[in-house]
Amino acid sequence: MNDDLSIEKEIESVTQNRELVLVNSRLIVTIFPEMGGKISGIERKKSGTQFLQQADGNYHNVKLPEYDQDFLPPYAAGFDDCFPTVSPCSISLNGEIINLPDHGELWTSGWKVEQSGPGMKLTTFGKKLNYRFSKWIRLDGDSLIIRYRVENLSETAMPFIWSSHPLLNVDPEDELILPPEIKEVLVDGMTEEEIGQFGDRLSWHGLKSGILPFDPSIVQPKETDFAGKFFSEKLQTGLAGIYRKHTDESLLFQFDTAEVPYLGIWLCYGGWPEESAIKDLTVALEPCIGRPDSLEKAIEWGENLEVKPSEMREWSLKITIEDGKSII
Repeated sequence: MNDDLSIEKEIESVTQNRELVLVNSRLIVTIFPEMGGKISGIERKKSGTQFLQQADGNYHNVKLPEYDQDFLPPYAAGFDDCFPTVSPCSISLNGEIINLPDHGELWTSGWKVEQSGPGMKLTTFGKKLNYRFSKWIRLDGDSLIIRYRVENLSETAMPFIWSSHPLLNVDPEDELILPPEIKEVLVDGMTEEEIGQFGDRLSWHGLKSGILPFDPSIVQPKETDFAGKFFSEKLQTGLAGIYRKHTDESLLFQFDTAEVPYLGIWLCYGGWPEESAIKDLTVALEPCIGRPDSLEKAIEWGENLEVKPSEMREWSLKITIEDGKSII
């Protein structure tokens, strides 16, 4: 760890309180290894700004999620990793039909924690597919750095998609910071089905300038009653972020587009959860491998990756907090 806390002490305390904390002079990052390895908070020390959406209630008092349950509040908060699918689907592998759960297998798994230099290593294993999934998390000044590895432990090539899933804490008038190269987006789903449905491609500029009755890249109030999930085309620029207007701070995701070629954009301005009277106000900017959210569809479209038997794939993500509005 960088300066303030002993990670050995934090790791030892996991079995008592589920929570692990990384702290340096700039950031406070909280992680729940037993609850899917969820990063539940990214707080900036200088301002006290919490950049991740917080669950109602305390995760210490929340029942651990069970495999194959729906991804809904209170679990739909913080930063999870979705693998080997995002939406529930069925795939055929060696003639066997395998059903994969909502938001993948990782968020309902317990993770083993080990100290790794100035940070930590978290590891878990697949349920329906035979793999080992690891992530290394550390702090470096104003940045949180996560390195990922998936290892295929089976004798068959394993298809997958991965998506980061950081539900961000936002207020109306906050702004999305997106690569200027995003001209068109692929619709995974949206509440305004007359405007766009699954598989449609829409002009992002058009959405901002009149197709929708508001600019979707400016956070809207809950009363807007809108939710939509979109994907970029393959990117050359691996940068995206959110500008917190009221605190004049930005959170910026940085990723290598050779490893992580797409950006998912989840906008929830009071339009989800559909069956709940209490709606979310959040944005998720999701650097991801493969699209759409369904691994089944990604295989059909040829937009997934695979890892061969006894081989592995690695990628990384950097999250940086800055003063002012980041320019990309």
